[in-house]
Amino acid sequence: MARASIDLNRRTFLKASGATLGGLTLAQLIAACGGNATVDGQRNLTLRMPFGQDMQVPDPDIMYEGEGVQVMKSCYEGLVDYRSGTSEIVPALAKSWTVSEDQLTYTFSLFPGVTFHDGTPADAAAWVKSFERRLAVNEGPAYMVQGIARSEAPDPATLVVTLKEPNNAFLHYAACPWQMFAVSPTAVETHAAGGDLAQGWLKTHDAGTGPYEMTEFVPGSHYTLTRYDKYWAGKPYFETIRIEIVPEIATQKLQLDQGAFDLVAHGFALPDVLNYEKNPKFTTINTLGSTIIVLWMNFSAGKFADKNLRTAMMTALDRSAIVGTAYQGTVEVAKNFWPENTFPAGLVPFDTPVDIGPLQAMVPQLPDKKIDLAWVTSYGAPAQQVAELIQTQLAPTGLDVSVRAMPSAESFDLCNQPADKRPDLMVAGIGGDALHLDTVLRIFLRTGAKPLNYFQYGSPTVDRMMDEAILEPTVDKTNQDYIAVSKLIMDEALWVPLCRRPDNTVTQKYIDGVVQNSYLPYIFDADAIKRA
Repeated sequence: MARASIDLNRRTFLKASGATLGGLTLAQLIAACGGNATVDGQRNLTLRMPFGQDMQVPDPDIMYEGEGVQVMKSCYEGLVDYRSGTSEIVPALAKSWTVSEDQLTYTFSLFPGVTFHDGTPADAAAWVKSFERRLAVNEGPAYMVQGIARSEAPDPATLVVTLKEPNNAFLHYAACPWQMFAVSPTAVETHAAGGDLAQGWLKTHDAGTGPYEMTEFVPGSHYTLTRYDKYWAGKPYFETIRIEIVPEIATQKLQLDQGAFDLVAHGFALPDVLNYEKNPKFTTINTLGSTIIVLWMNFSAGKFADKNLRTAMMTALDRSAIVGTAYQGTVEVAKNFWPENTFPAGLVPFDTPVDIGPLQAMVPQLPDKKIDLAWVTSYGAPAQQVAELIQTQLAPTGLDVSVRAMPSAESFDLCNQPADKRPDLMVAGIGGDALHLDTVLRIFLRTGAKPLNYFQYGSPTVDRMMDEAILEPTVDKTNQDYIAVSKLIMDEALWVPLCRRPDNTVTQKYIDGVVQNSYLPYIFDADAIKRA
Protein backbone atom coordinates (compact mmCIF):
# COMPACT_ATOMS: atom_id res chain seq x y z
CA MET A 1 0.00 0.00 0.00
CA ALA A 2 1.21 3.49 -0.84
CA ARG A 3 0.22 5.33 2.31
CA ALA A 4 -1.87 5.09 5.43
CA SER A 5 -4.25 7.74 6.67
CA ILE A 6 -4.35 9.24 10.08
CA ASP A 7 -6.07 7.08 12.68
CA LEU A 8 -7.97 9.16 15.22
CA ASN A 9 -10.75 8.55 17.69
CA ARG A 10 -13.67 10.59 16.36
CA ARG A 11 -14.49 12.09 19.75
CA THR A 12 -10.89 13.30 20.09
CA PHE A 13 -11.15 14.87 16.64
CA LEU A 14 -14.38 16.69 17.47
CA LYS A 15 -12.96 18.10 20.67
CA ALA A 16 -9.80 19.20 18.89
CA SER A 17 -11.52 20.88 15.97
CA GLY A 18 -14.62 22.41 17.54
CA ALA A 19 -15.19 26.11 18.08
CA THR A 20 -16.13 26.53 21.74
CA LEU A 21 -18.70 29.18 22.59
CA GLY A 22 -18.92 30.02 26.28
CA GLY A 23 -22.03 31.29 28.08
CA LEU A 24 -24.56 30.89 30.88
CA THR A 25 -24.98 28.00 33.28
CA LEU A 26 -28.07 25.82 32.91
CA ALA A 27 -29.62 27.28 36.04
CA GLN A 28 -29.13 30.81 34.73
CA LEU A 29 -30.54 29.76 31.37
CA ILE A 30 -33.73 28.32 32.83
CA ALA A 31 -34.20 31.46 34.88
CA ALA A 32 -33.67 33.65 31.84
CA CYS A 33 -35.88 31.71 29.41
CA GLY A 34 -38.54 30.43 31.77
CA GLY A 35 -37.71 26.86 30.82
CA ASN A 36 -40.21 26.83 27.96
CA ALA A 37 -38.15 27.08 24.81
CA THR A 38 -35.65 24.31 25.23
CA VAL A 39 -36.41 22.25 28.37
CA ASP A 40 -39.52 20.08 28.72
CA GLY A 41 -41.23 18.96 31.94
CA GLN A 42 -38.81 16.09 32.44
CA ARG A 43 -35.78 18.34 31.96
CA ASN A 44 -35.01 16.66 28.64
CA LEU A 45 -33.19 19.15 26.47
CA THR A 46 -34.40 20.18 23.03
CA LEU A 47 -32.38 22.25 20.56
CA ARG A 48 -34.70 24.45 18.50
CA MET A 49 -33.84 26.07 15.18
CA PRO A 50 -35.54 27.14 11.93
CA PHE A 51 -35.15 26.24 8.27
CA GLY A 52 -36.03 28.94 5.75
CA GLN A 53 -37.67 26.39 3.47
CA ASP A 54 -38.55 22.72 3.33
CA MET A 55 -35.69 20.42 2.54
CA GLN A 56 -35.78 18.10 -0.42
CA VAL A 57 -36.94 14.55 0.30
CA PRO A 58 -34.69 13.26 3.13
CA ASP A 59 -33.45 10.24 1.22
CA PRO A 60 -29.64 10.13 1.57
CA ASP A 61 -29.21 9.06 -2.05
CA ILE A 62 -31.52 11.75 -3.45
CA MET A 63 -31.14 14.83 -1.23
CA TYR A 64 -28.83 17.22 -3.07
CA GLU A 65 -29.38 20.74 -1.77
CA GLY A 66 -28.15 22.86 1.09
CA GLU A 67 -31.02 23.37 3.50
CA GLY A 68 -31.45 19.70 4.38
CA VAL A 69 -27.81 18.81 5.01
CA GLN A 70 -28.25 19.45 8.75
CA VAL A 71 -30.83 16.66 8.87
CA MET A 72 -28.75 14.30 6.73
CA LYS A 73 -25.56 14.85 8.73
CA SER A 74 -27.47 14.34 11.99
CA CYS A 75 -29.07 11.05 10.95
CA TYR A 76 -26.44 9.56 8.63
CA GLU A 77 -22.67 9.23 8.51
CA GLY A 78 -20.03 8.62 5.88
CA LEU A 79 -16.63 6.98 5.86
CA VAL A 80 -14.68 10.22 6.27
CA ASP A 81 -15.24 13.94 6.86
CA TYR A 82 -13.39 17.22 6.57
CA ARG A 83 -11.74 18.55 9.69
CA SER A 84 -13.74 21.61 10.64
CA GLY A 85 -12.42 24.73 8.93
CA THR A 86 -10.05 22.86 6.62
CA SER A 87 -9.96 20.56 3.59
CA GLU A 88 -8.07 17.90 5.59
CA ILE A 89 -9.80 14.52 5.43
CA VAL A 90 -10.30 12.83 8.81
CA PRO A 91 -12.06 9.71 10.12
CA ALA A 92 -15.82 9.29 10.42
CA LEU A 93 -17.04 5.66 10.30
CA ALA A 94 -13.65 4.65 8.89
CA LYS A 95 -10.92 4.98 11.50
CA SER A 96 -8.14 4.65 8.93
CA TRP A 97 -7.56 3.86 5.28
CA THR A 98 -4.85 3.08 2.77
CA VAL A 99 -4.57 3.71 -0.95
CA SER A 100 -2.77 1.37 -3.36
CA GLU A 101 0.21 2.54 -5.39
CA ASP A 102 -1.89 2.59 -8.58
CA GLN A 103 -4.56 4.70 -6.78
CA LEU A 104 -7.27 2.22 -7.70
CA THR A 105 -7.87 0.41 -4.40
CA TYR A 106 -8.99 2.06 -1.16
CA THR A 107 -9.02 -0.13 1.95
CA PHE A 108 -11.01 1.28 4.87
CA SER A 109 -10.73 0.01 8.43
CA LEU A 110 -14.09 0.62 10.12
CA PHE A 111 -14.81 1.56 13.72
CA PRO A 112 -16.26 -1.46 15.54
CA GLY A 113 -19.63 -1.58 17.26
CA VAL A 114 -21.45 0.87 15.00
CA THR A 115 -25.14 0.09 14.52
CA PHE A 116 -27.91 1.49 12.39
CA HIS A 117 -30.96 2.91 14.12
CA ASP A 118 -32.74 -0.41 13.54
CA GLY A 119 -30.04 -2.13 15.61
CA THR A 120 -28.35 -3.95 12.74
CA PRO A 121 -24.56 -3.69 12.29
CA ALA A 122 -23.10 -0.96 10.08
CA ASP A 123 -20.34 -3.23 8.88
CA ALA A 124 -18.44 -3.51 5.62
CA ALA A 125 -21.17 -5.63 3.98
CA ALA A 126 -23.67 -2.88 4.74
CA TRP A 127 -21.39 -0.38 3.01
CA VAL A 128 -21.30 -2.55 -0.11
CA LYS A 129 -25.12 -2.47 -0.18
CA SER A 130 -25.12 1.29 0.46
CA PHE A 131 -22.95 1.90 -2.62
CA GLU A 132 -25.25 -0.32 -4.65
CA ARG A 133 -28.34 1.58 -3.53
CA ARG A 134 -26.92 4.99 -4.41
CA LEU A 135 -25.99 3.75 -7.87
CA ALA A 136 -29.41 2.14 -8.41
CA VAL A 137 -31.38 5.20 -7.22
CA ASN A 138 -29.31 7.16 -9.77
CA GLU A 139 -30.09 10.69 -8.63
CA GLY A 140 -27.70 13.66 -8.44
CA PRO A 141 -25.21 12.22 -5.91
CA ALA A 142 -24.90 8.95 -7.88
CA TYR A 143 -21.84 10.24 -9.76
CA MET A 144 -19.81 9.72 -6.59
CA VAL A 145 -20.11 5.93 -6.89
CA GLN A 146 -20.23 5.56 -10.66
CA GLY A 147 -16.45 5.21 -10.78
CA ILE A 148 -16.46 2.18 -8.46
CA ALA A 149 -15.61 -1.07 -10.26
CA ARG A 150 -16.37 -3.20 -7.20
CA SER A 151 -16.60 -3.02 -3.41
CA GLU A 152 -15.91 -5.95 -1.12
CA ALA A 153 -16.15 -6.90 2.55
CA PRO A 154 -13.41 -9.44 3.33
CA ASP A 155 -14.40 -9.14 6.99
CA PRO A 156 -16.92 -7.00 8.92
CA ALA A 157 -14.36 -4.31 9.78
CA THR A 158 -12.68 -4.04 6.36
CA LEU A 159 -14.15 -2.39 3.28
CA VAL A 160 -12.21 -2.58 0.01
CA VAL A 161 -13.25 -0.24 -2.81
CA THR A 162 -11.70 -0.63 -6.25
CA LEU A 163 -12.16 2.13 -8.82
CA LYS A 164 -12.43 1.72 -12.58
CA GLU A 165 -9.68 4.29 -13.00
CA PRO A 166 -7.69 6.53 -10.63
CA ASN A 167 -9.60 9.47 -9.17
CA ASN A 168 -7.75 11.74 -6.72
CA ALA A 169 -11.08 13.38 -5.82
CA PHE A 170 -12.64 10.15 -4.52
CA LEU A 171 -11.91 10.79 -0.83
CA HIS A 172 -13.30 14.30 -1.27
CA TYR A 173 -16.52 12.81 -2.67
CA ALA A 174 -16.57 10.67 0.48
CA ALA A 175 -16.09 13.70 2.76
CA CYS A 176 -18.42 16.27 1.20
CA PRO A 177 -21.88 17.18 2.58
CA TRP A 178 -23.63 14.90 0.04
CA GLN A 179 -21.16 12.09 0.67
CA MET A 180 -21.83 8.38 0.36
CA PHE A 181 -23.82 7.56 3.50
CA ALA A 182 -24.19 4.25 5.30
CA VAL A 183 -27.81 3.12 4.80
CA SER A 184 -29.25 0.09 6.57
CA PRO A 185 -29.74 -2.73 4.04
CA THR A 186 -32.23 -4.34 6.42
CA ALA A 187 -34.37 -1.20 6.55
CA VAL A 188 -34.22 -0.84 2.77
CA GLU A 189 -35.28 -4.46 2.24
CA THR A 190 -37.99 -4.32 4.92
CA HIS A 191 -39.60 -1.13 3.70
CA ALA A 192 -39.16 -1.48 -0.07
CA ALA A 193 -42.38 -1.26 -2.06
CA GLY A 194 -42.55 -2.38 -5.66
CA GLY A 195 -38.80 -2.33 -6.10
CA ASP A 196 -38.43 1.31 -4.98
CA LEU A 197 -35.48 0.59 -2.66
CA ALA A 198 -37.55 2.04 0.21
CA GLN A 199 -37.67 5.48 -1.41
CA GLY A 200 -41.27 5.93 -0.28
CA TRP A 201 -40.50 5.01 3.31
CA LEU A 202 -37.40 7.20 3.42
CA LYS A 203 -39.48 10.28 2.66
CA THR A 204 -40.40 10.40 6.35
CA HIS A 205 -37.92 8.04 8.05
CA ASP A 206 -34.19 7.45 8.19
CA ALA A 207 -31.98 4.38 8.02
CA GLY A 208 -28.68 5.79 9.22
CA THR A 209 -26.11 5.46 12.00
CA GLY A 210 -26.02 9.10 13.10
CA PRO A 211 -26.44 10.57 16.57
CA TYR A 212 -30.11 11.33 15.88
CA GLU A 213 -33.09 9.46 14.44
CA MET A 214 -35.81 11.12 12.38
CA THR A 215 -39.00 10.72 14.44
CA GLU A 216 -41.18 13.37 12.76
CA PHE A 217 -41.07 14.76 9.26
CA VAL A 218 -43.99 17.07 8.53
CA PRO A 219 -43.36 19.07 5.33
CA GLY A 220 -44.18 22.74 5.66
CA SER A 221 -44.30 22.50 9.44
CA HIS A 222 -41.46 20.85 11.35
CA TYR A 223 -38.99 17.99 11.68
CA THR A 224 -38.08 16.30 14.95
CA LEU A 225 -34.83 14.39 15.43
CA THR A 226 -34.51 12.23 18.54
CA ARG A 227 -31.26 11.21 20.19
CA TYR A 228 -30.06 7.70 19.32
CA ASP A 229 -28.96 6.50 22.75
CA LYS A 230 -26.85 3.66 21.31
CA TYR A 231 -24.82 6.03 19.17
CA TRP A 232 -21.36 4.52 18.83
CA ALA A 233 -19.38 7.71 19.51
CA GLY A 234 -21.14 8.63 22.76
CA LYS A 235 -24.54 10.00 23.73
CA PRO A 236 -25.26 13.49 22.33
CA TYR A 237 -26.11 16.27 24.77
CA PHE A 238 -29.52 17.26 23.42
CA GLU A 239 -32.33 14.71 23.57
CA THR A 240 -34.13 16.18 20.57
CA ILE A 241 -33.57 18.66 17.78
CA ARG A 242 -36.71 20.47 16.65
CA ILE A 243 -36.52 22.19 13.26
CA GLU A 244 -39.35 24.58 12.37
CA ILE A 245 -40.08 25.69 8.81
CA VAL A 246 -40.13 29.49 9.03
CA PRO A 247 -39.72 31.17 5.62
CA GLU A 248 -39.85 34.74 6.94
CA ILE A 249 -36.49 35.97 8.19
CA ALA A 250 -38.22 38.62 10.33
CA THR A 251 -40.15 35.88 12.12
CA GLN A 252 -36.97 33.87 12.67
CA LYS A 253 -35.33 36.92 14.18
CA LEU A 254 -38.28 37.62 16.47
CA GLN A 255 -38.36 34.04 17.74
CA LEU A 256 -34.60 34.04 18.32
CA ASP A 257 -34.88 37.29 20.25
CA GLN A 258 -37.69 35.87 22.40
CA GLY A 259 -35.75 32.68 23.18
CA ALA A 260 -37.95 30.33 21.13
CA PHE A 261 -34.96 29.41 18.97
CA ASP A 262 -31.55 28.48 20.28
CA LEU A 263 -29.86 29.39 17.01
CA VAL A 264 -30.43 30.55 13.47
CA ALA A 265 -27.88 28.88 11.25
CA HIS A 266 -27.94 31.29 8.29
CA GLY A 267 -30.01 33.74 6.32
CA PHE A 268 -29.94 36.92 8.39
CA ALA A 269 -29.22 40.20 6.64
CA LEU A 270 -25.78 41.62 7.38
CA PRO A 271 -27.07 44.62 9.37
CA ASP A 272 -28.87 42.19 11.68
CA VAL A 273 -25.73 40.08 12.08
CA LEU A 274 -23.68 43.17 12.93
CA ASN A 275 -26.28 44.16 15.54
CA TYR A 276 -26.18 40.70 17.12
CA GLU A 277 -22.40 41.02 17.38
CA LYS A 278 -22.96 43.94 19.77
CA ASN A 279 -25.62 42.11 21.83
CA PRO A 280 -24.18 40.27 24.87
CA LYS A 281 -27.08 37.78 24.87
CA PHE A 282 -25.95 36.25 21.59
CA THR A 283 -22.90 34.84 19.85
CA THR A 284 -22.27 35.31 16.14
CA ILE A 285 -20.10 32.94 14.13
CA ASN A 286 -18.90 34.48 10.88
CA THR A 287 -17.18 32.09 8.48
CA LEU A 288 -16.22 32.14 4.83
CA GLY A 289 -17.87 29.35 2.89
CA SER A 290 -16.75 27.53 -0.23
CA THR A 291 -18.83 29.50 -2.71
CA ILE A 292 -17.43 32.47 -4.61
CA ILE A 293 -19.87 35.18 -5.67
CA VAL A 294 -19.34 36.09 -9.32
CA LEU A 295 -20.83 38.15 -12.11
CA TRP A 296 -21.67 35.68 -14.87
CA MET A 297 -21.75 36.87 -18.48
CA ASN A 298 -23.98 35.27 -21.11
CA PHE A 299 -21.26 34.10 -23.44
CA SER A 300 -23.68 32.15 -25.65
CA ALA A 301 -26.00 34.92 -26.89
CA GLY A 302 -26.52 38.65 -26.95
CA LYS A 303 -23.92 41.34 -26.44
CA PHE A 304 -21.60 39.26 -24.29
CA ALA A 305 -21.23 36.59 -26.93
CA ASP A 306 -18.46 38.97 -28.03
CA LYS A 307 -15.37 37.83 -26.13
CA ASN A 308 -13.81 41.29 -26.44
CA LEU A 309 -16.74 42.80 -24.56
CA ARG A 310 -16.45 40.14 -21.85
CA THR A 311 -12.71 40.77 -21.55
CA ALA A 312 -13.35 44.48 -21.14
CA MET A 313 -15.86 43.72 -18.39
CA MET A 314 -13.22 41.78 -16.42
CA THR A 315 -11.46 45.04 -15.54
CA ALA A 316 -14.31 47.55 -15.78
CA LEU A 317 -15.71 47.07 -12.29
CA ASP A 318 -14.32 48.43 -9.04
CA ARG A 319 -14.74 45.10 -7.29
CA SER A 320 -13.38 46.31 -3.96
CA ALA A 321 -15.98 49.06 -3.75
CA ILE A 322 -18.78 46.66 -4.66
CA VAL A 323 -17.76 44.00 -2.15
CA GLY A 324 -16.95 46.47 0.63
CA THR A 325 -20.34 48.16 0.34
CA ALA A 326 -22.54 45.11 -0.20
CA TYR A 327 -20.88 42.94 2.47
CA GLN A 328 -20.07 45.76 4.91
CA GLY A 329 -16.50 44.74 5.59
CA THR A 330 -17.27 41.11 6.46
CA VAL A 331 -15.30 39.75 3.50
CA GLU A 332 -12.48 40.90 1.23
CA VAL A 333 -12.58 41.15 -2.53
CA ALA A 334 -11.45 37.96 -4.29
CA LYS A 335 -7.75 37.91 -5.11
CA ASN A 336 -7.89 34.34 -6.43
CA PHE A 337 -9.97 32.91 -9.22
CA TRP A 338 -11.17 30.04 -7.00
CA PRO A 339 -12.03 29.94 -3.28
CA GLU A 340 -8.86 29.41 -1.26
CA ASN A 341 -10.19 26.31 0.52
CA THR A 342 -10.95 24.71 -2.85
CA PHE A 343 -7.64 25.52 -4.54
CA PRO A 344 -4.43 26.87 -2.97
CA ALA A 345 -4.21 30.65 -2.76
CA GLY A 346 -1.84 32.29 -5.21
CA LEU A 347 -1.75 29.51 -7.80
CA VAL A 348 -4.47 31.15 -9.91
CA PRO A 349 -4.46 34.83 -8.85
CA PHE A 350 -7.08 37.32 -9.95
CA ASP A 351 -6.13 40.82 -8.84
CA THR A 352 -6.68 43.01 -11.89
CA PRO A 353 -6.45 46.82 -11.85
CA VAL A 354 -9.66 48.75 -12.45
CA ASP A 355 -9.86 50.14 -15.98
CA ILE A 356 -13.26 51.12 -17.32
CA GLY A 357 -11.74 52.63 -20.49
CA PRO A 358 -11.85 49.57 -22.79
CA LEU A 359 -15.51 48.91 -22.03
CA GLN A 360 -16.38 52.60 -22.38
CA ALA A 361 -14.76 52.65 -25.84
CA MET A 362 -16.75 49.63 -27.02
CA VAL A 363 -20.25 50.59 -25.84
CA PRO A 364 -20.92 53.26 -28.52
CA GLN A 365 -20.47 50.57 -31.20
CA LEU A 366 -23.24 48.36 -29.74
CA PRO A 367 -26.54 48.30 -31.68
CA ASP A 368 -28.43 48.89 -28.42
CA LYS A 369 -27.37 49.57 -24.86
CA LYS A 370 -29.94 47.61 -22.83
CA ILE A 371 -28.54 45.03 -20.41
CA ASP A 372 -30.62 42.53 -18.40
CA LEU A 373 -28.89 41.92 -15.04
CA ALA A 374 -30.38 39.26 -12.75
CA TRP A 375 -29.42 38.38 -9.19
CA VAL A 376 -30.25 34.96 -7.73
CA THR A 377 -32.40 35.34 -4.62
CA SER A 378 -30.82 32.46 -2.68
CA TYR A 379 -27.72 34.66 -2.28
CA GLY A 380 -29.72 37.14 -0.24
CA ALA A 381 -29.86 40.89 0.11
CA PRO A 382 -26.10 41.37 -0.46
CA ALA A 383 -26.47 39.88 -3.96
CA GLN A 384 -29.18 42.40 -4.75
CA GLN A 385 -26.94 45.21 -3.58
CA VAL A 386 -24.05 43.82 -5.65
CA ALA A 387 -26.30 43.93 -8.72
CA GLU A 388 -27.40 47.48 -8.02
CA LEU A 389 -23.81 48.65 -7.48
CA ILE A 390 -22.80 47.06 -10.79
CA GLN A 391 -25.68 48.89 -12.42
CA THR A 392 -24.41 52.17 -10.98
CA GLN A 393 -20.79 51.55 -11.97
CA LEU A 394 -21.72 50.65 -15.55
CA ALA A 395 -23.93 53.71 -16.07
CA PRO A 396 -21.02 56.00 -17.14
CA THR A 397 -20.24 53.62 -20.01
CA GLY A 398 -23.64 54.29 -21.54
CA LEU A 399 -25.02 50.81 -20.82
CA ASP A 400 -28.69 50.85 -19.78
CA VAL A 401 -28.71 48.15 -17.09
CA SER A 402 -31.98 46.90 -15.58
CA VAL A 403 -31.81 44.81 -12.39
CA ARG A 404 -34.23 42.02 -11.51
CA ALA A 405 -34.51 39.23 -8.95
CA MET A 406 -34.29 35.64 -10.15
CA PRO A 407 -35.59 32.83 -7.89
CA SER A 408 -33.26 29.87 -7.49
CA ALA A 409 -35.66 27.57 -9.33
CA GLU A 410 -35.54 29.87 -12.34
CA SER A 411 -31.74 29.97 -12.30
CA PHE A 412 -31.65 26.15 -12.22
CA ASP A 413 -33.79 26.11 -15.36
CA LEU A 414 -31.59 28.51 -17.35
CA CYS A 415 -29.68 25.56 -18.83
CA ASN A 416 -32.91 24.42 -20.48
CA GLN A 417 -33.80 27.80 -21.95
CA PRO A 418 -32.77 29.19 -25.35
CA ALA A 419 -29.51 31.14 -25.05
CA ASP A 420 -31.17 34.44 -25.99
CA LYS A 421 -33.72 34.02 -23.17
CA ARG A 422 -31.04 33.99 -20.50
CA PRO A 423 -29.97 37.25 -18.80
CA ASP A 424 -27.01 39.18 -20.16
CA LEU A 425 -25.43 39.30 -16.69
CA MET A 426 -26.17 37.37 -13.50
CA VAL A 427 -24.96 37.66 -9.90
CA ALA A 428 -24.73 34.15 -8.47
CA GLY A 429 -22.23 31.80 -6.90
CA ILE A 430 -19.83 29.08 -7.95
CA GLY A 431 -18.87 26.17 -5.74
CA GLY A 432 -18.48 22.44 -6.16
CA ASP A 433 -19.78 19.58 -4.03
CA ALA A 434 -16.45 19.14 -2.26
CA LEU A 435 -13.25 21.00 -1.41
CA HIS A 436 -11.66 19.76 -4.62
CA LEU A 437 -11.67 21.66 -7.89
CA ASP A 438 -12.89 18.64 -9.85
CA THR A 439 -16.42 19.04 -8.54
CA VAL A 440 -16.48 22.77 -9.37
CA LEU A 441 -15.41 22.17 -12.96
CA ARG A 442 -17.62 19.13 -13.43
CA ILE A 443 -20.77 20.86 -12.18
CA PHE A 444 -20.37 24.33 -13.67
CA LEU A 445 -18.34 23.83 -16.85
CA ARG A 446 -18.67 20.26 -18.05
CA THR A 447 -20.20 20.06 -21.53
CA GLY A 448 -23.90 19.29 -21.14
CA ALA A 449 -23.87 19.48 -17.33
CA LYS A 450 -27.13 20.60 -15.70
CA PRO A 451 -28.48 22.54 -13.90
CA LEU A 452 -25.53 24.68 -12.73
CA ASN A 453 -23.83 25.06 -16.08
CA TYR A 454 -26.25 27.96 -16.40
CA PHE A 455 -25.17 29.25 -19.82
CA GLN A 456 -24.20 25.80 -21.16
CA TYR A 457 -20.49 26.31 -21.62
CA GLY A 458 -18.83 23.45 -23.45
CA SER A 459 -15.23 22.80 -24.43
CA PRO A 460 -13.77 19.39 -25.41
CA THR A 461 -10.38 20.70 -24.29
CA VAL A 462 -11.61 21.68 -20.84
CA ASP A 463 -13.50 18.37 -20.53
CA ARG A 464 -10.35 16.44 -21.40
CA MET A 465 -8.18 18.45 -19.03
CA MET A 466 -10.50 18.00 -16.05
CA ASP A 467 -10.61 14.25 -16.73
CA GLU A 468 -6.82 14.11 -16.88
CA ALA A 469 -6.41 16.10 -13.67
CA ILE A 470 -8.13 13.51 -11.46
CA LEU A 471 -5.82 10.79 -12.79
CA GLU A 472 -2.64 12.50 -11.58
CA PRO A 473 -0.69 10.64 -8.88
CA THR A 474 0.45 13.68 -6.87
CA VAL A 475 -1.06 16.90 -5.60
CA ASP A 476 1.57 18.97 -7.41
CA LYS A 477 0.78 17.40 -10.78
CA THR A 478 -2.95 17.77 -10.18
CA ASN A 479 -2.51 21.45 -9.32
CA GLN A 480 -0.47 22.05 -12.46
CA ASP A 481 -3.31 20.60 -14.54
CA TYR A 482 -5.81 22.84 -12.79
CA ILE A 483 -3.61 25.90 -13.28
CA ALA A 484 -3.61 25.18 -17.01
CA VAL A 485 -7.37 24.67 -17.26
CA SER A 486 -7.99 27.77 -15.11
CA LYS A 487 -5.96 29.92 -17.48
CA LEU A 488 -8.11 28.72 -20.38
CA ILE A 489 -11.29 29.56 -18.49
CA MET A 490 -10.01 32.99 -17.43
CA ASP A 491 -9.06 33.69 -21.04
CA GLU A 492 -12.64 32.90 -22.04
CA ALA A 493 -13.80 35.63 -19.60
CA LEU A 494 -16.93 33.76 -18.50
CA TRP A 495 -17.38 35.53 -15.16
CA VAL A 496 -15.90 38.22 -12.92
CA PRO A 497 -14.90 36.87 -9.44
CA LEU A 498 -16.14 39.13 -6.64
CA CYS A 499 -15.71 37.53 -3.21
CA ARG A 500 -16.20 34.41 -1.14
CA ARG A 501 -19.65 34.19 0.35
CA PRO A 502 -19.70 34.78 4.11
CA ASP A 503 -21.90 32.51 6.24
CA ASN A 504 -23.26 33.90 9.49
CA THR A 505 -24.74 31.87 12.36
CA VAL A 506 -26.31 33.51 15.40
CA THR A 507 -26.78 31.53 18.63
CA GLN A 508 -27.99 32.21 22.12
CA LYS A 509 -24.97 32.86 24.35
CA TYR A 510 -25.44 29.59 26.21
CA ILE A 511 -24.89 27.44 23.12
CA ASP A 512 -21.47 25.79 23.06
CA GLY A 513 -19.56 23.14 21.10
CA VAL A 514 -20.36 24.38 17.61
CA VAL A 515 -18.25 22.36 15.17
CA GLN A 516 -18.90 23.73 11.69
CA ASN A 517 -18.88 21.83 8.44
CA SER A 518 -15.96 22.95 6.29
CA TYR A 519 -17.97 23.13 3.10
CA LEU A 520 -21.26 24.49 4.51
CA PRO A 521 -20.30 26.39 7.68
CA TYR A 522 -23.93 26.76 8.76
CA ILE A 523 -24.09 22.98 9.30
CA PHE A 524 -22.91 21.84 12.74
CA ASP A 525 -22.00 18.44 14.20
CA ALA A 526 -25.16 17.46 16.04
CA ASP A 527 -23.40 15.24 18.58
CA ALA A 528 -20.92 17.95 19.60
CA ILE A 529 -23.26 20.89 20.22
CA LYS A 530 -24.34 21.48 23.83
CA ARG A 531 -25.08 24.05 26.50
CA ALA A 532 -22.23 25.86 28.17
